[in-house]
Amino acid sequence: MDKQKIRGYCIVSAFTVVLYLALSNMDRLTGALRVAGGLLAPFFVGVAIAFILNNVMVLFEKKVFYRLAEGRNPRSARMVRPLSLVSTYLVTFAAFGVLLWVVVPQLAASVVTLGNNIPAYLESLRVLGNRLQGELTLPAEALEQISAWFSQAADVLLNFLVDFVPRMLGYVVSFGGGIVTFVIGIIVSIHLLMSKEKLLSQVGRLGRAFLPERAAGWLGGAARVSVETFGNYVSGQLLDAMIVGIVSVIGLSIFRFPYAMLIGVVMGVTNIIPFFGPFIGAVPGVFLLLMIDPLRALWYILFVVVVQQVDGNIIAPKVIGGSVGLPPLWVLFAVTIGGGLFGVAGMILGTPVFAIIYILLGRATRAREARRNADG
Repeated sequence: MDKQKIRGYCIVSAFTVVLYLALSNMDRLTGALRVAGGLLAPFFVGVAIAFILNNVMVLFEKKVFYRLAEGRNPRSARMVRPLSLVSTYLVTFAAFGVLLWVVVPQLAASVVTLGNNIPAYLESLRVLGNRLQGELTLPAEALEQISAWFSQAADVLLNFLVDFVPRMLGYVVSFGGGIVTFVIGIIVSIHLLMSKEKLLSQVGRLGRAFLPERAAGWLGGAARVSVETFGNYVSGQLLDAMIVGIVSVIGLSIFRFPYAMLIGVVMGVTNIIPFFGPFIGAVPGVFLLLMIDPLRALWYILFVVVVQQVDGNIIAPKVIGGSVGLPPLWVLFAVTIGGGLFGVAGMILGTPVFAIIYILLGRATRAREARRNADG
């Protein structure tokens, strides 16, 4: 029998055995993965921070300190990376400082005010429902269904506000417990960004040393596509969400919408989710304004449509561009499948993961077609 076939059978058999053992010991495997995840958490955090900040550091290297690299002094050229890295972290820490000292207090004040006023808002919503019931000639079943929807939404909002303070305290405690992990993650990210080319070269050498040449080449290409796609997508999506949040807060404040900071922050945060994010972020604002002033809710819907049109046609193409190279249909597919399998995290990360599969599958298809055309 051909050695290649024997090797293929051995690989399939080994994979089948490993899969059977994994499925038979799923509880132990899950526990082991949880322990390993806890131990490697600082490195995961460091990799995530490096992905987010890499494009910012590259921007400093190419747009701010590039003249040092063009000079004849080798010592000046070696200072480009350290200066860019320090500048990146200074800008990041400054942005977080602004967030903590400006945005968070106003956000907390908005939540407290909303919690104090929620009984009055619910009463106005009940009055509005009674008025609609008297003016509209809808079937009794439809009116009961609408009333039930409003009651459920009000209960959800009220429960959220009641649990908000204990939940925030829990987050603070959790953050305090994970501060060491975060600090180590920052240190890891500094090392990754400082010597990323060397690390990638070492990984490539390792693959070429222990894998067949064809497999090592494919793995290297896949790694480059993954790093580039994830880096561009994460940094671009976060920057786009931040811009949308800032624009929303400013616009809502100019037009004197109530709870402008709270609604604008929700719009910015949910904008991280591709495709469905803007709609998800608009729902809390619509419901909140509907309790306060139904006419304001209609104006808010128009405001959201305008902001999303500006974002989709002007901001996102400039900030994100073709970072993932995925057609809109497959973005919708990736968000839907990712959200169904892994919730919000799947909706956020499903797009870059599927983009990597899409790019690699396209390359493999073109290579196979080229070989067939050459043979034919």
